[in-house]
Amino acid sequence: MVWAARASDGVYARSMVPTLLMLRRVGHAFRYAVREDDFLPTFGAGVLLVLIGTVTYSLGEGWNVVDGFYFAVATLTTTSVSDPNLVLDQDWMKVFTVFYLLIGIGILVQILAQLGTAFVAVRAQDRADKISRRGRSDQPT
Repeated sequence: MVWAARASDGVYARSMVPTLLMLRRVGHAFRYAVREDDFLPTFGAGVLLVLIGTVTYSLGEGWNVVDGFYFAVATLTTTSVSDPNLVLDQDWMKVFTVFYLLIGIGILVQILAQLGTAFVAVRAQDRADKISRRGRSDQPT
């Protein structure tokens, strides 16, 4: 078992630490962003957009919900859809996709910009807290 060998020598565990730390930082940034006034409406618009895309692609092309969700997210993130069976056959769906992209990319960019700002703010706060703790530990008691 390759995974067991890698896990037993610590390689797998060591490779997961940076990933878990990054997820922790993203979680902190998300919690910070939620406290901002304009983040939740923008994030809600992004979630609604994915739901609209999922339903439209599923019903419009006769796909199951998972395929519709996959196509909606892959379209919005401008990654290619690697499943050769997921092809838009109807012209109105192609027109929908153009407007879906024009609106959706703007919303996703705004969400990412707000999360990026929150990430920088959280990192600055963490550094300030670390300096503050270090300063208190240097003082004689």
